[in-house]
Amino acid sequence: MKKLLITLIGSFALAGTLPAFAGPDWQIIEKARKDKQAAAQTTRVSSSGTSMAAGSCRIDPPVLQLDHGPRAQTTPYQNQLRKERHEAQSKACGGTTK
Repeated sequence: MKKLLITLIGSFALAGTLPAFAGPDWQIIEKARKDKQAAAQTTRVSSSGTSMAAGSCRIDPPVLQLDHGPRAQTTPYQNQLRKERHEAQSKACGGTTK
């Protein structure tokens, strides 16, 4: 009985480790790569910086750095320019913001 129990436990342990020896599924990897390339081609960015895909208008939120204090990283004027640039992008995009 003891040898049977050890044999059963060993076979269960071996069966549990078999998926660890399996290799990557190359068909799924290649399909995902092709899908990613196809999606990248449909949303290719033109030279003017606007997206050519219909309805895709991505505007990043404005990043304003610290403009006061002893360790200021920028000036208030530069932050104002960043705000104006962001407003211009949102108007050009049709006013859609996230």
